[in-house]
Amino acid sequence: MAPHPTMTRRVNPLKRRLLEPFVRHRTEDGFELTFDDGPDPNFTPQVLDRLEKYGLRATFFVLGSNVLRHRSTLRAIHAAGHRIGNHSLTHPRSGWVNFWAIRNEIRRCQHAIEDAIGVSPTEFRPPFGIITPAVLIAARASHSKLTNWSLDSGDWSCRSAEDARRCAEETIAQLRPRDVILLHDNHTWIGPVLDRLLPALQGLNLDA
Repeated sequence: MAPHPTMTRRVNPLKRRLLEPFVRHRTEDGFELTFDDGPDPNFTPQVLDRLEKYGLRATFFVLGSNVLRHRSTLRAIHAAGHRIGNHSLTHPRSGWVNFWAIRNEIRRCQHAIEDAIGVSPTEFRPPFGIITPAVLIAARASHSKLTNWSLDSGDWSCRSAEDARRCAEETIAQLRPRDVILLHDNHTWIGPVLDRLLPALQGLNLDA
């Protein structure tokens, strides 16, 4: 029987080094949990409960369109002491080559967040992690620091409890000091993934 393809993937180290002057892929020490595509009224509370249980903090890169629909969920993230980042208004699937369109996506998401919690995020994560010259210029024009990830957990591809187990185990196996871990707080299996991932993270010493 052929082995299952790996769910968890690291960013290409050459790509990371080339973009390092412009894009943050690493944290200063330990590791950083990040959650994309919320806030989601069904799954974000599950994430917040588990983070509180294990005493962990995270960065939530939110979509402006979801913020407009679920302002109270964003306020819950903020009240729990987590950082809020900008992940665009609508998560477009375009090639991100139009400066004006990108800047509009960033600014409209920024305004939605500010209206909901009175705080302006300082970091922007482009959808799909796509970095183009237009993205770099639009982020700078919007006074936003670009942040990506170094380790994609693959949680978005989970379709079963077995997938959730594999996702958590592979993430732990591939985790390195200063990694920024990509997760999603709008996905059915995020709770089971975190149930295995977070207890393991507590026992790791990644301060090197």
